[in-house]
Amino acid sequence: MIDLDLLNELVTFKKYGTLSATAEHLMITQPSVTRGMKKLEQELGVELFDRTANRISLNKTGELAAKKAKTLLNAEKSFKDAVINYANTNNTIKVSSVLPGPISLIENRRNKIIKSKIKTTSANDLVKAANVATNIQNYDNQLVFSIDEINNEEIESLFVGNEKLAVMIDNFNPLAAKKSVSFQDLADQIFLVVNDIGPWKKIIEDNIPDAKFLYQEDIDALTELSRYSNFSYFVSNLTLTGRNIVEDENRTLVPIEDDANKIEIYGSYLKNQKTRIKPLLKEIIKIWPN
Repeated sequence: MIDLDLLNELVTFKKYGTLSATAEHLMITQPSVTRGMKKLEQELGVELFDRTANRISLNKTGELAAKKAKTLLNAEKSFKDAVINYANTNNTIKVSSVLPGPISLIENRRNKIIKSKIKTTSANDLVKAANVATNIQNYDNQLVFSIDEINNEEIESLFVGNEKLAVMIDNFNPLAAKKSVSFQDLADQIFLVVNDIGPWKKIIEDNIPDAKFLYQEDIDALTELSRYSNFSYFVSNLTLTGRNIVEDENRTLVPIEDDANKIEIYGSYLKNQKTRIKPLLKEIIKIWPN
């Protein structure tokens, strides 16, 4: 069996291009890398390098070997992660989402949820929509909130509720006097927005004409900047459950009434985890705000 460390050296050489750079990155000596590459050639029974007096480079066989080695190393890492993550599911339900609202709701209302041991990812570390199924299959998380229903041999989804936006508007802005606004009403406004808001980003950018969005790294940065500016910012029925945004004395909370202002959210999980996940989801549905 080929030593995976040798494959890692080969992949690293492909990336950095020289023995010295490979050795420096792996924190080993250059002679060690040289011996490792020769040993790998011997084990495979092929030449992987073109060698001259002053230079060594991958030949076509070496290029292919490096590509296949990278695939194998990624598979080995995925295998390890899946096994470790699965072992951890015995004690903890790991929860993530493609948008921050559900994570904020759970964190803010933990005392209303059953006493399952729940570990949520950061609302700033969301799962990409395209990666939801893979994330669940690899046991990275046992429950992922997404905007798409999944129903296949391994995974199923349960509808949990809708998320809708409202907007916090400066008290001196004429829009603050309205009972509600549409996205069209918000044209030309400037908004503070958390950088990763999942699918909401496309919705607000597509539906609010000529608006300017000042994206902030996280909610703390947005909160701090909001104290020293009169820019508007968005909240939702989920994020309002915990933060004292409505106590912002300089702004008025105005609902957004618009056909585009709704996202259906599903909780997705492995079918073989249903007995653990579904009771938790039912509790979350109970506290889900309108």
